Amino acid sequence: MAKNGSVYSQFGIGLPAGSGSSSAYGAGVWGVSDVEPLVPTLANPAQWGYTYYGMASGGIQANKFRGKDNLGTAHHSRIDVNSFQLQLPLSKGKLGLSLSFSPYTRSSFQTIKSGQKVVGSATGQKMLNFKTKDFGTGGINRYELGLGWKINSHVSVGYAASLYHASIKNDYTTTFADTSYTTVNNTILTSGAGFGNRLGTYLSFPLAGGSNQLNLGITVNFPVNLKSKKSEQKPYVTGNPNNKNSNGEKKLSSGSIHTPLGITAGVTYKPSRRVAVLAEGRFQQWSDYHNTLRSTPSNVSFTNRYKIGAGLKYYPFVSGSDKFLSQFKYRIGANYDTGNLKINGKKINTLKLTAGFGLFSPTRIRGFNSSIDIDFYYGIRGTTSHNLVKENIYGIKLSLNLAELFFFRPKLQ
Repeated sequence: MAKNGSVYSQFGIGLPAGSGSSSAYGAGVWGVSDVEPLVPTLANPAQWGYTYYGMASGGIQANKFRGKDNLGTAHHSRIDVNSFQLQLPLSKGKLGLSLSFSPYTRSSFQTIKSGQKVVGSATGQKMLNFKTKDFGTGGINRYELGLGWKINSHVSVGYAASLYHASIKNDYTTTFADTSYTTVNNTILTSGAGFGNRLGTYLSFPLAGGSNQLNLGITVNFPVNLKSKKSEQKPYVTGNPNNKNSNGEKKLSSGSIHTPLGITAGVTYKPSRRVAVLAEGRFQQWSDYHNTLRSTPSNVSFTNRYKIGAGLKYYPFVSGSDKFLSQFKYRIGANYDTGNLKINGKKINTLKLTAGFGLFSPTRIRGFNSSIDIDFYYGIRGTTSHNLVKENIYGIKLSLNLAELFFFRPKLQ
């Protein structure tokens, strides 16, 4: 059972990490079909064409995991940086640029496995019991630069080029029941890089004489081949004074990592300026994933991933009310993820409930359109059947969105 993050992140290149708009996360979706003018977004490159103000966004999230299997339970927590984005208007409300960093996959776990080995000569053989602790961290990060073009009031398109960088580290510590054997430590590092491409389209249509609105969005994330290598820090024995070169690195092998095709699409219906109903889905062709540097256990396979979500947004502040609770943005939603793993013949699914709110900066009246988005979520992943682990996931996500009018020369009064 994992003691740091999700036990299921130990396989392949880690669990998929979805990036989108902080204003959509609490509604259980990414935001490919909805634009909030004062909130930066990674969901759909086409939406960058709606950029009016220079904007920046970044955030963190804290997770608490409660894992349970047939042997017992474990509790653990971790904090992660979500992403960072700078979004700028090249032509106000027409052409926008985005520069960002975001995770593509995440791996964070700590497992302990027991084993035995026969040692000694033929006449004095004995069974040596040992335990190996594997502390894994890292994943694949994406550095992206792209443009969004609003062709007209109904159609927008966008393109983004990216650099994918893989860095997955496994620290192994082996201890022995026989105290005459000292602890052995070594580290395996998988690293690599490759270039990716992403396309997006965003459509917006007024309904019922303009009082209602229907938005459609779709993005395509093309497969990426990362040229990679596996290296090992020279093994060393705890307490051995002769390990002067123990931090040296030895290249073990070269290879490639192939990430899958991904398609995200959604629809948003706005019956009024205060309400938005969203439904979005994602497909990733993980059956096409391969990694020549890391073998997959015989009881584990990668399968195509389907994730669907739906939610509601409510904006009471547009009514102009001065009541305290009317100064926030509210959202609630849920999503279901089939996952990309099948273990012991069982798919590792995740069901998640989400809710959140947005708070405008008190300095908004002085030309700063900053806001803070705070989202909460609870999820259930996996099962205790088939000798697997069931995880209960509790989390909070905090995002800061900066949108500043001083990027433009003020109009004369």
